[in-house]
Amino acid sequence: MADRYTRRGLPTDPEQILVTVGAQQAIALIARTFLQRGDRVVIEVPTYPHAIEAMRLAGARLVPITVTAPEEGPHRLGDEPDGWDADAIEQTFRRANPALAYLIPDFHNPTGATMSPGTRQRVLAAAAGHGAIVVADETTAELDIDRIGDYLPMPRYADPASPPAPIIMIGSASKTLWGGLRIGWIRAERGHIQRLIGAKPASDLGTPIIEQLVVARMIPQLEEIAEERRGQLREGRAIVRRLVAETFPEWTMPVQHGGLTAWVGIGAPVSSALALAARSHGLLIAAGPRFGIDGAFERFLRIPITYSEEEYDRAFAALSRAWAVAANEPVPYFDSGALPSVV
Repeated sequence: MADRYTRRGLPTDPEQILVTVGAQQAIALIARTFLQRGDRVVIEVPTYPHAIEAMRLAGARLVPITVTAPEEGPHRLGDEPDGWDADAIEQTFRRANPALAYLIPDFHNPTGATMSPGTRQRVLAAAAGHGAIVVADETTAELDIDRIGDYLPMPRYADPASPPAPIIMIGSASKTLWGGLRIGWIRAERGHIQRLIGAKPASDLGTPIIEQLVVARMIPQLEEIAEERRGQLREGRAIVRRLVAETFPEWTMPVQHGGLTAWVGIGAPVSSALALAARSHGLLIAAGPRFGIDGAFERFLRIPITYSEEEYDRAFAALSRAWAVAANEPVPYFDSGALPSVV
């Protein structure tokens, strides 16, 4: 893992890596180690829901910054706008004086947005000015599908010209390699890693060895594996886009150049009702408010782009039935057979 960071432009020693039981443990461990009750945390909305839970369990007060899905049309990495409002972020840091900022800068979950280099530098400067730790969740960062323009090597938060804001990076094998490999890691400076090592036994006494050995064998093959994953995601994205257009023409699916999900606008504040109705048709899907704070995002639905065409045909049939219920419309007939469970 350290060698891979070094090859990507960030010299790293093994002592700067802590292996965890998945990225979720990494997030919870960071929150428990570096936050005190009442500390403010800058967090994107929408965002990864278990990060919200981890910060709240640590007693943090969440300060939201908004991320929007990329707009349709040509997009080159580095172009503005990128989904983040840098002016608003700087104002948030000045107002809240946070202890930590949790961000997903690449193929953001769930919107698919990628933060531009200019916005990254302004976020780092704001964090440095207030002594805040920046936690960059890179679990989706290598899941690019067809990024237009020059690829900006990861990690971008380690530019030597950047302000000296403390940066902690999170990675995951389950997103890039295989979902069954619950192996994550934290890359940070040695002092931070030592604090995390001291705190880790409170939640577990060791990360499984066999899984670590498997990941160690697979990391040298990561480029080949990523290319295969890229093809799968490209196909899944095309299928979802086609079915959204055919089944729900009033819905909007934003452009996305990577990641695992699509942040679909459904045009009405019924996302929770839709997800609940879908359960009765055998379909599990996450409603928009699951990714926000205090019930926001009822007009959005997160749809994975990781399934087969057959599974999507059945899933969209179930979703169409559920939509008829949630929107109080007549229920259409589908001979869909057994329905899958999609999370």
